[in-house]
Amino acid sequence: MKKIFNSIFIIALTALSLGACDKIEEGNYIVFSGASGEWFDGEGVADHSQRALIEKYTGVRCVNCPDADVAINAALSQYGDKLLAVAIHDSCLAFTRPIGDSPDMRTPDGDTWSKYFGIFNGSYPAALVSRTTTGNAWDIFTPTSGINSRVDNVIGQQAKVAVEASAIHQTDAISITVNLEFMQTVSDDLTVTLFIMEDGIVATQRLHDGTDDENYVHNHVLRDVITDVWGADIDCTGNSGEKRYAVFSYKNFSQNWNLDNCHIVAFISNKSTREIINVAECEIK
Repeated sequence: MKKIFNSIFIIALTALSLGACDKIEEGNYIVFSGASGEWFDGEGVADHSQRALIEKYTGVRCVNCPDADVAINAALSQYGDKLLAVAIHDSCLAFTRPIGDSPDMRTPDGDTWSKYFGIFNGSYPAALVSRTTTGNAWDIFTPTSGINSRVDNVIGQQAKVAVEASAIHQTDAISITVNLEFMQTVSDDLTVTLFIMEDGIVATQRLHDGTDDENYVHNHVLRDVITDVWGADIDCTGNSGEKRYAVFSYKNFSQNWNLDNCHIVAFISNKSTREIINVAECEIK
């Protein structure tokens, strides 16, 4: 399994004693060593908003990527909490390599997504909004324009599943609670994907004129996917009115990250199509 959320020692003992078990129950906490977990009956979600997630694939040597930042920041200001954004630095192309001694913002999870969605075959910046499709193809576009129409198509719908997340930084872990409320009956299998992203990272960025801005501030930078990269299965009937929750314990964060600038994002996906059903974001308290 890709992610380990407890010590290797404890997981090893558990594997020996429980065979194929892929989770460790600690009270109401589920410490994941795989992609599946335990869900409980919940109390529902106060905010039933339908939100959209824009995933921007970018690189510090991409001279057009700062233009995408401007356009995405404008959209975030316009839509408020109805739109979330993440900047994904993968290592599939040479121009995502850090410049000089700047921080390396690339992630293996970004590589997985870039290859799956075919992003790396094109040019950067590139983006998806809630992983929607056009015909039989992913709706990949250059996010210097065309953002609004795609976001409107998503947030203009009634939410099928309302979602909220909360996160608390404990001594050696971040405890993340995900709450769901089904606003409509959903017959498809669903997953929840959790990731952590960071704002305010200063790293050199190449600009249009070929110069390097050593003080460029990168926001919404993907740091790690907390669950399996394709999410954890949601145990539910999918009936309208159903309320479920799960608690995740995340220990894989780096001491080099500024957790005061980090956010947790939880998105619900159709397991077979990968389309994002809804998404929520929270600070780490």
